[in-house]
Amino acid sequence: MENGDFVKITFEMRIGTDKQLVATNNEELAKANDIYDPDQKYNEGVLIVGSEDIFKEINESLLKANPGDENEVEIKAENAYGVRDPKNIKVHTYAEFQRNKIDPVPGQEVRINNRRGKVLSVSPGRVVVDYNHPWSGKDVFYKYKILSKIDSVPEKIKALIDQNFTPGSDKFDVKETGNEITVEVPEEFRFNVEWFDAKYRVVENTRKYLKEYTISMVEKYEPKSEEVPAETPKADQSMKEEEGSKEEPKEAANEA
Repeated sequence: MENGDFVKITFEMRIGTDKQLVATNNEELAKANDIYDPDQKYNEGVLIVGSEDIFKEINESLLKANPGDENEVEIKAENAYGVRDPKNIKVHTYAEFQRNKIDPVPGQEVRINNRRGKVLSVSPGRVVVDYNHPWSGKDVFYKYKILSKIDSVPEKIKALIDQNFTPGSDKFDVKETGNEITVEVPEEFRFNVEWFDAKYRVVENTRKYLKEYTISMVEKYEPKSEEVPAETPKADQSMKEEEGSKEEPKEAANEA
């Protein structure tokens, strides 16, 4: 493989000496280990060789790999999520949590002053929070199998959408014409806040990995169909119906 290659993979990521599974794109394995996320798309993992988002050790392994290869890479804690730092354990007043409308309990994940942490203990008047990464201090074991290499430009763009946008690329129409890439944005996502951020990352990654291409995001607004108002009954017809309804009791009386 070479830097910039897009590859489809299956993977397992485990941490610590007990190799606890924390991430995978194998749905059955995720369910068996109680980490299944219904919002995640399984069996569609794509990596970009050389990407800064991938651990250096994994990139080095990918550069030596071929489609069909299965490898396991070990990343030491200091090169993964860092070693645990006592300075990242902070003491807060209980009042600070009240101002943030949080009722803290041990083990709870919280966000205080734009920092995400885990509550270690709660005592009268104070709360201890650990701001170290949950996986800090643990070695990472990353096992992957390369299923195939993606050569199609539209498929590469769809992979970038999948990486950056939770709903995924299924409803996006991507076309390649010469050095032009056109992405038609589904109507349901045009005002989606997550898509506002995702599209810029897709554009930036296209410029980075598909440098010779120009990308256009297209939003079509079809004319609304005019609704035909329901036909109202004519005045003379409604009058006849009203007269008829008044005569019915008389007929019934004569029959009696």
